Amino acid sequence: MYSVLIRGGKVVDGSGQAAFRADVAVQDDRIVEVGVGLSGPAEKIIDADGLVVAPGFIDIHSHSDGTIFDHPLSDSKLLQGVTSEVIGNCGIGAFPVKAKYKEELIHYMEIHEFTFPSAGVSWEDFDQYVDVLAGLGLGPNLLPLVAHGNLRGAVMGFDDREPTAAEQAEMEQLLAAALERGAWGMSTGLIYPPGSFAQTEELISLSRILAQYKAIFTSHIRGESGTLRQSLEEVIRIGRESGARIEISHLKAMGKPQWGLGKECLKRLEAARTEGVDIAADQYPYEASSTSLTALVPQWAHSGGVGELLRRLESPELSHRIKEEIAREMSVRGGPERVQVAGVASAKNAKVASGKTIAQLAELWSMSPVDTVIRLILEEDGAVGAVYFSMSEEDMKAILADSHVAVGSDGRGMKAETDSGKATHPRSYGTFPRVIGRFVREGVLPLERAVYKMTGLPAERLRLSNRGFIRPGYAADVTVFDPVTVADQADFANPHQYPVGIEYVLVNGKLAAKDGRLTGQAAGRVLRKRF
Repeated sequence: MYSVLIRGGKVVDGSGQAAFRADVAVQDDRIVEVGVGLSGPAEKIIDADGLVVAPGFIDIHSHSDGTIFDHPLSDSKLLQGVTSEVIGNCGIGAFPVKAKYKEELIHYMEIHEFTFPSAGVSWEDFDQYVDVLAGLGLGPNLLPLVAHGNLRGAVMGFDDREPTAAEQAEMEQLLAAALERGAWGMSTGLIYPPGSFAQTEELISLSRILAQYKAIFTSHIRGESGTLRQSLEEVIRIGRESGARIEISHLKAMGKPQWGLGKECLKRLEAARTEGVDIAADQYPYEASSTSLTALVPQWAHSGGVGELLRRLESPELSHRIKEEIAREMSVRGGPERVQVAGVASAKNAKVASGKTIAQLAELWSMSPVDTVIRLILEEDGAVGAVYFSMSEEDMKAILADSHVAVGSDGRGMKAETDSGKATHPRSYGTFPRVIGRFVREGVLPLERAVYKMTGLPAERLRLSNRGFIRPGYAADVTVFDPVTVADQADFANPHQYPVGIEYVLVNGKLAAKDGRLTGQAAGRVLRKRF
């Protein structure tokens, strides 16, 4: 007897090939048959007539590790049809943690909106962290990356300098140990301290370790606006000299002077591939980005950690220089009218500031936009999120249509029922349905290619075997959706809105969502890479 039989659907199998009508049979946690007229008895039968049966979506760029202790079911991701999430992105993760710099690392994670279990950070390494996650009762599967910011911070703190030979060796040893135990690769966030303090040579040396383990190097590159071209060249060089597989995170051309560079970036990456560099990218389908408000503060001011950053922001001697550089970066990101406050921790500022632009808040507080930014950072100890409306639709569509670009949300698992008072980016609720519901319907790309970008392509980039396709023997991660009604509902005014049209979601053969609601099944696992 089958566990689940999905009958009469249009199968879009994750390969990018044409859809076909078939039944899909699941036994326990595996797909066992795909064919027409399957008639075996089943514990549960799903009538998929008029629906699309696809592999569960793989979010190759997720930050749900920041919210996983609050929302282990990752509600907003499961309800999009996401069955696996790659965590530890942008050089920001939960491990490794070493006693010497533990306080600084925890503050680093808090700035990036991480929450922790009531017992606090009880782990140090990959294995210990995985053990904690495995006990939560997970919704989707999780695939952890080693975060370079944590790696560097655990070894040498937040110093703006090159590592000594001994420190470099220790970072390489910690990385190799995590890869040996099943981490999927390493991520960098080269605009975020302490990762931003790393020189290219440090990253090449670490990436050689990745190449040995056939693991991926994912990178929030050093610049996505005025230094975009140079930043692309840096990651291409890392791939060329290390032999590692490269994934550029959330590829974009940010700031009006860079609008139109999307196609140029894609051509450069294609040229790199012809030169033998294994390089691709991912992207979220929005014209606004989201990160910490401290991203407006110059890199040199972050040296030494958050405490030193706050001290410099209050320093009369450094005030003029810092303000000039904040003003310049804010202009690049669209100006104070296009920077929206999100993710404020304190109740006082959450009520006043969340959802307002810096321009609106500056008017309310009767101060300049730059002083408003500084006040918020100081009052919140650096833990302020922001949304930056700084990209063009033309670039976004060009990047989305490219065959080497996967879809990744850059978002977190959230819960509308409890998080509705928090300003956030709608990508956490809408990324995957938005690709189908808007951009497939608009003709930016065909349905089969869209599904490939959310399933087969990320599986191929990660070397994730037995997931990402509807095939016998593969894991029964399945998303069934209505191609007519599927759509995102979340927007910047009301971001905590679940999508529509995602009818069924199976994770490891268990029904995790039905008719736009969670079933309560916690069938997700922490997946380890096998070498």
